Amino acid sequence: MTTQAEDKLIIDGVTGARLNNVRAFLSLAKEPCEAPAWRIRHLYRDAPEKIRTALKALGYYQPTLDSELHFLENCWQAHFVIDPGLPVRIGNLDVQILGEAASDPAFTKLIQQPLLKQGAILHHGRYEQLKAALQTLASSRGYLDARFTQQQLNIEPERLRASVRLHFDSGSRYRFGSIQIDQDILNPELVQRMITLQSGTAYASTQLATLYNKLAALPYFQSIDLQPDFAHQQDGVIPLSIKLSAKPRHHYRTGIGFDTNFGPILSGGYDNRRLNRRGHTASIKADLSPRLASLEANYKIPLAKPLTDSLNFGLGIKHEDPDTFTSNLVKLSANRQRLLASGWQEILFTDWTLENFSSGTEKRTVSLLVPGARWQKSTSNSTVRATEGYQINLSLAGAAAPVLSSVSFIQGQALAKWIQPAYGGRLITRAELGATLTNNFAKLPTSYRFFAGGTQSMRGFDYKELGTKDDQGDVIGGKLLSVVSAEYEYFISDNWGVAGFYDFGNAYDPDRISFKSGLGLGVRWLSPVGPVSLDVGVPLNDDADSTFRVHFSAGALL
Repeated sequence: MTTQAEDKLIIDGVTGARLNNVRAFLSLAKEPCEAPAWRIRHLYRDAPEKIRTALKALGYYQPTLDSELHFLENCWQAHFVIDPGLPVRIGNLDVQILGEAASDPAFTKLIQQPLLKQGAILHHGRYEQLKAALQTLASSRGYLDARFTQQQLNIEPERLRASVRLHFDSGSRYRFGSIQIDQDILNPELVQRMITLQSGTAYASTQLATLYNKLAALPYFQSIDLQPDFAHQQDGVIPLSIKLSAKPRHHYRTGIGFDTNFGPILSGGYDNRRLNRRGHTASIKADLSPRLASLEANYKIPLAKPLTDSLNFGLGIKHEDPDTFTSNLVKLSANRQRLLASGWQEILFTDWTLENFSSGTEKRTVSLLVPGARWQKSTSNSTVRATEGYQINLSLAGAAAPVLSSVSFIQGQALAKWIQPAYGGRLITRAELGATLTNNFAKLPTSYRFFAGGTQSMRGFDYKELGTKDDQGDVIGGKLLSVVSAEYEYFISDNWGVAGFYDFGNAYDPDRISFKSGLGLGVRWLSPVGPVSLDVGVPLNDDADSTFRVHFSAGALL
């Protein structure tokens, strides 16, 4: 079989990794047709030794080869015919972990999934990779005196046999000692509760990285300097110095953008990152667009676990005016957020809303006191463009008419997204479900009714265009929501990709079930400021208000 990257260099007899390694070692492969003849002849004479070196790295120590070189009218041509011979295989394999790491599960796992196996073809790269993996793991887990007491690779080419002996002595594992914190930003006891490391625990560089990321996610610190003091370690105990400097107290932000659900958007905001030394923060955010205008103010108090737990108070004013309804509301909210041991984020909340709305022929003003809970969990392998991950959001809320509320209801919602690799791209599936139980739907404000349609719902339809219709044919929302979506995305270059999608569902009532569907194509761009999506969706229903919709969105999916 002949495999050639270009007609000028032809290599027969090897394929796969052996062919790739031979090409990587051959300097001749990089020479253009215009290269001087003397240089081509020189590299051609060196090629047999390069080929043997490339094959030795993969365990083939006794190759034979024939070659010829021609200078044609427009280019040179080198032809190599290689017989790699039989490979050298690993006979004796002696890999041992000594010292405290012998009982460390991380080292046990590394050895149980070996890069080298008895009877396998010798691969020098994997031998070096195993050595490097042992040293890297030891360093990251605090075995700072680790060393190889034996590292031997003996090769007998004539017997097609190799023996490997690696004895790795980890020594004792170092531990974190005293932790000194240098900061004058917040109360010392509050900062102490932010430090997840404890004196006496086993040293691990990954724990330092985790602590750094958690502190960096907080609004308080401009710089975070974590310095293990190896010079003053005693008996394997390493002091740790933490130096923190403050971010500016006041932060202002403005922006202009476009969203196909709302149109052009002007936004602005203000953050006070440190109202006091107890870590309280406050923020104000405003958005203005043709369909949505909002103003939100929030006050946040860190609790006993300030990295994950907080008490929050909010005031919001919102005007929303899609084609199907008009709503003006004021909301007062209080919630407690915390991270559960299972990895779920729990939010227990109480909202009081006063909403004036018109939907169809109905115009009402209602007030609601709504206690409830939300649970969220997500994981992904990238914050920019995940190829594997999931997100789950669950919520349950309700109101009782005798308790500061105009109507009684119970409502539950669930949203799930799942991303997985598929055929060189990624498959993105989404499901959104909702159900409301109420004895007077006409009094239920539009902010608690279900609608479908728009960029994050049913593409091919306008924002909140879909839902149950009244006797006059006006969309008034529904008690139930079911939307599912499947999308396949494939990147044709580092920054550009294409996608195809299908959305199915609607907002409806139990006695008036009607599902819609949309189909479309999209373009994906990994821009310098984050992922950007442009989709064209076509409704597959005769009663849709348009023949297609363009949807624009920005930001990561998870």
